[in-house]
Amino acid sequence: MKINFDAPPTSAQETNGLEVRYAAAKRRVPRWRWYLLLAMVLVAPAYLLVRFGIAYWWESTPAQVVLEQATLRAPAAGRVAFVAAPGAPLEPGQPVMALERTPTDTPAPPAATQRPTPHAQEPAQAQAHTARLALLTEAERLASRRLAIQQERLHTMQGLREQGAATRQEVDNLRFQVLQAEADLSRARADVREQRMLMASVPAAMPAPAAPATPQPPSEEAAPAQPGTALAPFAATAVQALVRPGDWVAQGAEVAVLQRRGEPLVHAYLPPDKARYAQVGRMATLHFMDGGKVRAKVVGLMMEAQSPPADRVSPLTPRTPSIVVKLQALEPLPAPYHIHQLPLDVRFDWVASRWF
Repeated sequence: MKINFDAPPTSAQETNGLEVRYAAAKRRVPRWRWYLLLAMVLVAPAYLLVRFGIAYWWESTPAQVVLEQATLRAPAAGRVAFVAAPGAPLEPGQPVMALERTPTDTPAPPAATQRPTPHAQEPAQAQAHTARLALLTEAERLASRRLAIQQERLHTMQGLREQGAATRQEVDNLRFQVLQAEADLSRARADVREQRMLMASVPAAMPAPAAPATPQPPSEEAAPAQPGTALAPFAATAVQALVRPGDWVAQGAEVAVLQRRGEPLVHAYLPPDKARYAQVGRMATLHFMDGGKVRAKVVGLMMEAQSPPADRVSPLTPRTPSIVVKLQALEPLPAPYHIHQLPLDVRFDWVASRWF
């Protein structure tokens, strides 16, 4: 065995008289790094806990702004002479669309060269009144038949709506057509009644001396009653014009979309197991996509369950029929929120369950 008589190193930092600098085996770490690491670990559980608390204390459901709209249809076939521009305010009874008057609609000018005697004028007037009465009676019959057809279509569409094969908008459009057909029938019956009263008063007025009749211009009140003019059923704003001046339209064709003026409602889709929130007077907060918040309260319920919009439900979540809750904002909504079917979220105030 060979014996090594070399002197041992005097320090761990030296080897054979050469200094060796080793890295420190232990160093101090700043405290803020430990806090940062702890925060990164706890951020996910904290987020899930906050989401659970929000979901437990406040019920959030998808919703949309709803404004009453109606689709106006042409009362007769013809060429469009005038249609309200989008955005135009309309009052009840104001013309929305008018058709060009045909030569048969314009009254013939009176003959000034030859004036018939009262005895020769009496049979001509009687024949004219009789022909007009026949035309008005035929118009009344057609209006009654049209009303029956529209009512039958509405009944069929309601059956399809109950089966889920039709939308609520289609049912509302047919209801509006039924109301318009009822108005046309009432107008036709009034014309027939007025013509009969005129025919009953003509013989009594014949013996009086006939004065030269001057044509009277039609009054402004009678102008909207002309055939071929579609009137606004309520105070509304023209949303969309489906035809342009000069277009030919058939009877019953859609010509314009109207939107009732006033404060909109919000329809929220509430799951059936959260029915405790579907009570009139419940308070909630409307959360719009741009960050706006408005307080609201429940003012009513729809009498039928509906599925929430497909774009507001996750593809992994079934679209079960929900309770449709109507909410009214406590303060007027800003003008940018007056958009039909504008999506938003509704967060109801907490309500204790029955088993608490």
